[in-house]
Formats: sequence, structure tokens, C-alpha cells
Amino acid sequence: MPRPIVVAVIVAVAAGALAMVVRARTPPPVPVEVVEATPEPTPPPLIVVDVEGAVARPGVVRLASGARVADALAAVGGTTPDADPAALNKAATLRDGARVYVPRYGETPPAGSAGSESERKVDINQATAAELESLPGIGPSTAARIVRARELKAFAKVEELQTRGLVTARVLSDIRDLVTTR
Repeated sequence: MPRPIVVAVIVAVAAGALAMVVRARTPPPVPVEVVEATPEPTPPPLIVVDVEGAVARPGVVRLASGARVADALAAVGGTTPDADPAALNKAATLRDGARVYVPRYGETPPAGSAGSESERKVDINQATAAELESLPGIGPSTAARIVRARELKAFAKVEELQTRGLVTARVLSDIRDLVTTR
């Protein structure tokens, strides 16, 4: 056999042997299982409310954002027998820092108590940005947009907050009973 053929055969055999050795040393691919992380549920933001008057355990309570006067009353153990529940709007939405005062029969609730008919509403034509931010769903940028919009034209109706594109229908629903356009 001619010498170049012998060399070619030896090289081919060596290359084949080398390929077999490399293949034997390389571990087979391990199947990878992709597991998506389940996000932790975000707890709802809390508001702090002061509940006073004719209630079982007066004091400051923490409630979920969007809570109602009825939720605050439940958190303090309910009302006492001498409470005048008709003086309250138990369906009123609370905001952070609100005060709920439950009057006794014949007593007049103090001005500004959440749930009472005398609750002070935020005048969107006069309120500062900070006062607007105290409303549920209104942050600094939305408050600034409301102030700019009313400088161009005063609000005639609360609904204009939505029709002018300043708040969503949901936010309007949350704040409708808390605001006015005096």
C-alpha cells in the first residue's frame, strides 16, 4: 500500500477514535424545567381611621383602602346600646386619616366625622394638591392635573373629572361622595 494512503487511514482512524472519546466524555444534555415564579399577592394598601364615640372599643384602626364606615365599626367591636346608628352613613367610603364619630341618641356628631351628613367634602375647585391627594385613587400627578385643569376652566360638575380625562370611572366612583364643586 502506498504511504499516503496508509497515513490517511491512520489519520481517519485517529480522528474517529478522538471523536468517540470526546463524545463519551461529554455528558448528555440535562433537560431543563422552566418554573415560573408565582408572584406574591400584594396586600391592599392600608388606611388608618380614628373611631370614637359610642363604640365598644374606641381607637385607631387599620383598614383596607376602600373600607366603609361599617368596616370601621366592625373593627372596633360595633356600637354601644346608646349609639344612634341613624346618624351615620355606614356605606360612606373612608379615606386615610378619617375620623368616625358615633353619636349617642340626642347628641350631634362633631363636624368632619366620616359617615355623618356633616362630613366635609373636598371642593375640587378650591382644594390644594395635598387635599386632593387625600382622596382615594388621587396621587401627586393626578392632583397636579386637576389643579391645572381647573385653572383653565372651573368644574361645574364632579363628573367633569372623568369627562375631561383626569380620572377613571372607578376613581370617580370612589370619590364622588367625597368631593363637591360648590
